[in-house]
Amino acid sequence: MAPSRDRLDRRAFLKATAATVGAAAVTGHATADEGARPTDALPDVQVDPDKLIRLSENPRMTYRRLGRTNLMVSRIVAGWIREPALLRRMLASGVNYYDTARGYGNYEVDLVDFLRQFRDRLWITSKATGIAGFDKLDEQLVELYRKAMKDFLGEDEGDLLALHAKSVAKQKETGEKPDLRPAGKRMAELYLRMIDESLERMQVDMIDCYMMHGIEIPWIFDCVELWEAYEKAHKAGKTKHFGFSTHKHQKEVLAAAVEADTRGPWKIDLIMPGVNPESFDNFEPELTALKKRDIGIVAMKTTGIANRPVDGREEKLNSLMEGESYNEWERAKLWMLHLTEKRIDACISAVSNIEELRRTLALPAVELTASAQRELRAIVKLQMAGACHLCGACEPVCPERIAVTDMIRYHAYIHQYNEKEMARELYAKAGYDPSQRCNQCGRCIDACPSNVRITQLLQELSANLA
Repeated sequence: MAPSRDRLDRRAFLKATAATVGAAAVTGHATADEGARPTDALPDVQVDPDKLIRLSENPRMTYRRLGRTNLMVSRIVAGWIREPALLRRMLASGVNYYDTARGYGNYEVDLVDFLRQFRDRLWITSKATGIAGFDKLDEQLVELYRKAMKDFLGEDEGDLLALHAKSVAKQKETGEKPDLRPAGKRMAELYLRMIDESLERMQVDMIDCYMMHGIEIPWIFDCVELWEAYEKAHKAGKTKHFGFSTHKHQKEVLAAAVEADTRGPWKIDLIMPGVNPESFDNFEPELTALKKRDIGIVAMKTTGIANRPVDGREEKLNSLMEGESYNEWERAKLWMLHLTEKRIDACISAVSNIEELRRTLALPAVELTASAQRELRAIVKLQMAGACHLCGACEPVCPERIAVTDMIRYHAYIHQYNEKEMARELYAKAGYDPSQRCNQCGRCIDACPSNVRITQLLQELSANLA
């Protein structure tokens, strides 16, 4: 099958941003047998010890400075955890960063009692949802962007990322820029409204970092009105830091973030990318460039999506770990915590019982011999070979306009992250059954760099949530 025009445009966008990222981070990779790993050393950042923020530290937990926030963050961050007793136990064990979002159902409200008791002992983030991704793109925002592209390019149809790539190419060629002020104003209004809603729902006066949730559109950083909205909230004492999470089109979004933070006025303090041991190699230039700008990085979705079995290889790793065994979820966390050369500050984790909590909290302090590191690299790479990395390449080629990447993510919430309630809520918002809409043409599978069994996953998701 011939490559689609949208995929070519995606490559054009990456090529257009490569120079900026390359200037910020020149990287090297080891041989395939050793496993790719970064070789470009990060600069040492000299920080006044009195300016470091230390909260609820426990000697059994390890900590790392979370970029320019100056928080000494626990290397395990608390994700969506419904049981109050587990939240309290995490805090007692030294976990000092708790994450939520406007789009996590009632989770902000569920945290009220916990925050009422312990707000001064922890760092909390929440996110403005449904503006630039996660569950949806705001419809009015999309209309305003397409209008700007019509005025600038003479066209407004097709995939948004492809339109953005064409816009970037024209800007570099002509020096002209599209008028994105109306789109920026819409984003700013939504961001300010949602931070007020989050403050009210959590019954707190301030959120340490109020983020944009699930960014999948790189042109967000061309809308300085959003940055001005954050500064307004910051000056009002509603939040101290700006950041974003991203699940889709991550390489493009991360590259755009490097460029935005370099040119200003943006000052991005924290990012939460969906990154696993396989996709890390792809994102490593951008992650390195962000770390060189002293931006904190908390990894999520570290197990990947739809992994394959490793056929007994785990037994060799167990023997090197003095008989201690680790499941696929734990192995991925070990890789991200210990084998990324300080690119990843912490991993976000959701646990559902005491035993999961105990094992998760022990991961940052695990010591890996050189032999154990080599075996961990090998087993995780083997497992991740068929994993979805949420790159988004499948969506532009889908003739039925299925949000394929989102649907695969919902499948992972059910089968890998024990978040069926979240999957059900997001699936319902989509408003259609992907297995019924899918015509089995196979274009998504042809476009997928990991050969993920996409059509089968869509059928499984529909059956799970019927």
